[in-house]
Amino acid sequence: MTTARSTEETGGNSISRGGTPAKNPKDPKDPKESVGRRDCCNVDIRIDSARDVHIYNCSCAAPGGGGPAAPPESQPCYPPVGACLPVVPGAKHKLDRDYKLARLAERVKVPSALAAGTVHLMRRFLLGKPAANPLEAAAFATLGQMPRDFLSCAVAAFDTVPPRQRQRLFASSLDLDPDQPLDEATLTAALAEEIKQRIGIQVFDDPKAAEEERPGRIRIYEPQGEDFFSQVRICAINDLRTANFYPPLNPGDYLPDEFQHDCELKIVDGEPQVVCQVRTTDCPGHTLSGGVCARVLDVAQGDGVVLQGVNYFSVDAKVRFSNPQTGETVREVEAHVWGDVDTPVTEVVNGQTVLINDCRVQDRLTFQVPNDLSPGRYSIQVVLPNITGIDVFGAELVSNVEFINVIPAPTSRYQIVIEAISARKETSPEWLGSDEVGLRTMAFPMDLMFQPIEPMQEQAFKDLRGVEFDTGTTRDIARVVFQHDQPILAMVMAVLGHEIDSQRAYDQEITDWTEYFWDLIKEQAAYIGAAIVALGGGGALAKLGKLGAIAVLIAAGITIGVDAIIALWAPADPIIFDTIGLSITDLAWLTSADAPPPGSSSFTTEDDIVVNVNTSIPPVKRPLEYVEVREYVSDDQDSRYELRYRYSRVA
Repeated sequence: MTTARSTEETGGNSISRGGTPAKNPKDPKDPKESVGRRDCCNVDIRIDSARDVHIYNCSCAAPGGGGPAAPPESQPCYPPVGACLPVVPGAKHKLDRDYKLARLAERVKVPSALAAGTVHLMRRFLLGKPAANPLEAAAFATLGQMPRDFLSCAVAAFDTVPPRQRQRLFASSLDLDPDQPLDEATLTAALAEEIKQRIGIQVFDDPKAAEEERPGRIRIYEPQGEDFFSQVRICAINDLRTANFYPPLNPGDYLPDEFQHDCELKIVDGEPQVVCQVRTTDCPGHTLSGGVCARVLDVAQGDGVVLQGVNYFSVDAKVRFSNPQTGETVREVEAHVWGDVDTPVTEVVNGQTVLINDCRVQDRLTFQVPNDLSPGRYSIQVVLPNITGIDVFGAELVSNVEFINVIPAPTSRYQIVIEAISARKETSPEWLGSDEVGLRTMAFPMDLMFQPIEPMQEQAFKDLRGVEFDTGTTRDIARVVFQHDQPILAMVMAVLGHEIDSQRAYDQEITDWTEYFWDLIKEQAAYIGAAIVALGGGGALAKLGKLGAIAVLIAAGITIGVDAIIALWAPADPIIFDTIGLSITDLAWLTSADAPPPGSSSFTTEDDIVVNVNTSIPPVKRPLEYVEVREYVSDDQDSRYELRYRYSRVA
């Protein structure tokens, strides 16, 4: 709890907040008491808060003189703590910079190369350094459109960030001497390192795992007699649990996405919709208890697959593709292994020491489906060399059988539209006024070499300026935020929304200057393609995971870069934060009349925004079209906003 006490001139009225009304010990109207005084009343303010409280005294001079001079009407209360723009009296309270950066530093997974590069470019520009390369020339042209005192404030804010937070938020490899230009090679290397670490954390829960391998622990016993227990086990494929998950699951324990479905078009309320039911006959893969078909995933040629399981104890593991009818081996491919060394090998149960060899173990293995593998259904198994010392297994140990369906990469064209924004609950306190929302998206497709296709597609939603959002407000904002006109492997989209309500001129400054910073980020993000090449290209990345998931990580790098920079200077609070990455197969699945809509899901972003997908409003599946609602919950702002997205196959 923070208790703030302040004495200020209010013309003789005593004001108390959160406590007993204060009594004025002296009558300020008494000339003997007012001469030479800087106050004409006592204000006793008591505030319960879990964070720092900043009080800005913007009162006018006391009647009769003796007090401070009134500030000019054109200047709002200034300077604020933790922002490079003044706080406007009467606007909703903004989170201070220190708090926002501290919270972001707690949750960010990898330091941002884009944010660090932006700070270095600002510093060099302010020092009058000449642009040393095309990257700096473009950046300096953008910075030249912004006020120098504003840029100086942002750089000074960066310099005051505690070192520990700075290391977590800003890539240290770009904390360069001001005399050193930011060149393309340096930025590319920093971006490559960030992408690599993000893949390691997202797929393997370790930033080193994308460039290193680590065997899991050996959890093997010597079988006695007939023993059908799979000691090498595939528990999940791309995070969907298999029929061989152990301990066994009941049908009711599986998620809808883990079942195989049959779908058909039906007329619902006068409109054609895709209606699906769980398949119970002619299963393409395993049959679960209760007669329900386990799902067989569609995986495009060239895409990556993530397996989670048990006893991936060798980095020489391979994945075997076989004909499901004959059992004949079709292909074996190399795998990338990151074993679980944290889960104990044994535990004591009923006084007996037993192996832990069930799906609590989090061994992970990734592989790429060969580009030239013929489309069709395959059985897959993990194959490991026998290094256990138990000869009965022979030369190798083989996992249980699972199934995937290999398909050609779709060549259709897709489009994403944000149709509407809704304030289910405006930011608190509601009585202090309406919200004004600054919303922006940046998207780009990834070509067949997994390179960004320029120009990047941006939407600033400028028609939201001046719109007052109260609880219950919905605004139609139909806007194409992503589209493509050539074959692609995936798409990337970053979505950011801030609450910026104040007075119009002030909003204009925030939105316009934010636009310049987006331009700076965009100019640097153009080197993401070079970073991917430095990492070995799309093929190398696909060996580390699904291309759609990797696209999400690229989007996260962009959003974190933007948000870290905005937190340095703008009194604008994040209320919407999202990263969307989809492979071309994901887009085809979402818009297919032969596939059910995805189930509901939730996750928390690095900016501590909870994203709920299809939890408040069910999705709608129509021919060639899928509509979902994504809800954004901010505990800091006590707010809930929704965006409605429409995904369409257009050609």
